[in-house]
Amino acid sequence: MAETTQNALAETTVVDTDVHLTVHPEELAPYLDEPHRTHISNTTYGTPFPSSGWDQWMGGKIEDNWSTFTTAEAIDEFCEEFHVDYPIINTFDPLGKFPQDELAMALMRGYNDYVLDRILDETDDVKALIALATQRPDRAAEEIDRLADEDGVVGAYIGTTGSQPPLGDPRYDVMYRAAEDNDLPIAYHGNAEDFMFEFPRQNQSLNKFLQVHTLAHTWSQELTLVSLLTEGVPEKFPDLNFVFLEAGLGWVPYTMYRLNKEYSIRRSEAPLLERSPEEYVRESCYFSTQPLGEPNDPEHMKNIIDMVGTDSIVYASDYPHWDFDHPSGVDKHLRSQFCAEQRRQVLHETPAEAFHLDA
Repeated sequence: MAETTQNALAETTVVDTDVHLTVHPEELAPYLDEPHRTHISNTTYGTPFPSSGWDQWMGGKIEDNWSTFTTAEAIDEFCEEFHVDYPIINTFDPLGKFPQDELAMALMRGYNDYVLDRILDETDDVKALIALATQRPDRAAEEIDRLADEDGVVGAYIGTTGSQPPLGDPRYDVMYRAAEDNDLPIAYHGNAEDFMFEFPRQNQSLNKFLQVHTLAHTWSQELTLVSLLTEGVPEKFPDLNFVFLEAGLGWVPYTMYRLNKEYSIRRSEAPLLERSPEEYVRESCYFSTQPLGEPNDPEHMKNIIDMVGTDSIVYASDYPHWDFDHPSGVDKHLRSQFCAEQRRQVLHETPAEAFHLDA
């Protein structure tokens, strides 16, 4: 079965929408001006926040591949091993959480210039998302305009965990307008490390990383989706795609149907909407497979995928994070429970649609 799945993947075009590139401070420093070049040499990965302190690696029992996934060559090796044809890379989630706005702006440009210079200029099939710092939406919009026409750039990337105010707020409209004008989707991504700082009240009583890692990504993405819809962002920017990464699929039906119900009662609180929340979700939003979840009963996984729809689901590995999903694991469900067209949608066609790929 494993060999059959691998052979099938080798014969299928696979787009991976969530591949995390690591950029170490010493590699990033040449792309920054002073005083920021010196600043990142004296902080943790250029962030003013310390490590969360959670034992993510189970005392060394879980292998850390993250720190070595730094080059175009490493990405090419990953693609060959995993049968991925078009990896979409991203860099640094917490940019929007820095209290030092100018440092955040410098890092935004530095990370993006690094990716252009060291990754996209070195390989043909790798695609990248523009890292955005949302403290200054006007500057984020300028960054989109600066990079939108670069070869290999296929979207913009925002860390959602703890964004203040939530990302549907009208202050971000200038950023969304730039993305729509440049025909680039917005990809949202949660983060368990940010969770320590950005959800303090919930986090105060969580004393295990098991608890944090279960909740962090889904909570932040659910908040973001509700904020976008109730503030009318898809109505204001009807040609903009929204992609939600690393929160899986199980939360989507509940949130969508719950919001439908609330909207039917409180339409005056979402005055910009002209249709039900579900209609906007199905027209403009995409959701990544990772983390797949894998219920004990495979039929339950099929039900979740059916409710979300393969025309709204994009494959994502989350490589090289320790809990990444190999494409063969996703393909196992697709091959056993869905038709060939639906399988192609998740692995190739829907990601290509979401990110406007000519692939």
